[in-house]
Amino acid sequence: MSFCTFADGAAMFDATPIENLFLTEYMYEAPAAALKVYLYARMLALHPELGGTLSDMAKALRIGEEEVYDAFTYWEHRGLMRRLTDQPPTYAFQPMRAPAPAASSALDREMYANRDFNSRLRKLFNDQFIGDHELRKAADWQSILKFEQDAILRMVAYGIEKSPRKNPKPPSVFKRVDDMAEAWSKKGIRTLEDVERAIAEETGEAGLAREALKKLGIYRDPSQPELELVRRWTEEWGYDRDAILAACDKTTNAQKPTLKYLDSILERQRDESDGFYADVAAVLRELTPGSTIPSPDQLAQYRRWIEQGYLPETIRLAAVQSHRLNKNRFEDLEWRLNVWREAGLSTPAQVTAYTREMTALSRELRTVLLHAGSEKRPSPGDLEKYRGWKARHSEDLILYAAECARGAGGSMAYMDRLLTRWAEAGATTVDAAKAERAAFKSEKAPAEKPANPALGYAQREYKEEDFGDDFYFDYDKFFGSEEKKP
Repeated sequence: MSFCTFADGAAMFDATPIENLFLTEYMYEAPAAALKVYLYARMLALHPELGGTLSDMAKALRIGEEEVYDAFTYWEHRGLMRRLTDQPPTYAFQPMRAPAPAASSALDREMYANRDFNSRLRKLFNDQFIGDHELRKAADWQSILKFEQDAILRMVAYGIEKSPRKNPKPPSVFKRVDDMAEAWSKKGIRTLEDVERAIAEETGEAGLAREALKKLGIYRDPSQPELELVRRWTEEWGYDRDAILAACDKTTNAQKPTLKYLDSILERQRDESDGFYADVAAVLRELTPGSTIPSPDQLAQYRRWIEQGYLPETIRLAAVQSHRLNKNRFEDLEWRLNVWREAGLSTPAQVTAYTREMTALSRELRTVLLHAGSEKRPSPGDLEKYRGWKARHSEDLILYAAECARGAGGSMAYMDRLLTRWAEAGATTVDAAKAERAAFKSEKAPAEKPANPALGYAQREYKEEDFGDDFYFDYDKFFGSEEKKP
């Protein structure tokens, strides 16, 4: 036992010292998980009674054990930790020193020299831990393949954009970018401008720029400023390929048409539409994919909707709903917007909530109609009627009304009459509705007619000999017996 120890519970009231050198040289670029682990480990070094394993630390910090292990590896490579054992892993803090060129290893010196660059790489991954294997790859792209640091950062960002995962792990991204860097370096790509042009080639900007140049009678590869123009047309102004190429036909007045001249045409066209061109194009894409060149009439109609107080996103949602119902005309939006306005819906949030409610009601009502033997698609009026039923009647009662409507072709009107009659009779359960229905049928059944007294006379009884020979047709007498035929 040690000569002196802290009393039980003293750890909670103690302080953990952190060197200023750590705050100035190491803290700012450390990933969040690594920083948590380092500070907590410093506390455990002073008070080991608080926990002794990676698992204990992971539970205390509410992170995964793998993240704790990666954090210790991070600090090990920064020279602040030294691994003592592997199974189980144990570590010792190293004396604090500035990670300057006089650091103990080439890796430490390389990490220090590239600390700003490495920090920017981690920011691309939301401060996820990036292992030394990946950092060495990035260093090789810089020293061996001769990529600029900004070009490397753009390639890694592009690799993240191409990943199918929302938050991809660094190893998978660096592997993809490594193949890309090898291929691009063979084409002489080195600078950020080179990388931007290569990405544009892959994403279609360069192809679209070439098509526009060719239509203007220019046969060469687009320059970086021209690629930036195309990016503005497509991303900021909302023009698509067809609209851009159609605008090329309006450059006939220019002696030497260029993409810069085309830019002025597209900008003027956008200004004349009060900046609504991209919004109307988006609406048309929702209505009929592939049709994205607004006509002057459509732009004028859209402007009127905006003046009436409709928001652009509300109009786009109207186009989405119309397309789902196979109503793909621009004019169909007017009716839907008016319906929403009458229902008190104006904001996208209100419309979205209403649409979700109507979708759920439609699904429920189709189930009810199937009980009634009908496969019809509910109309908006049916949905409103069904919403009223749900407010006044139980689900079981509505389904029973549907079963009763089978003989009436699954008529919503018939179900509505049944539910109304049951409500007036106070029948709120299925059993009560059945009783009311039986009583209603009994009341409506036709009364039995009294017997006619004129037909009450005594009836004569006849015997067979009273009929004579001519009453029955004797088949054998006229045609012979079947048994006697040869």
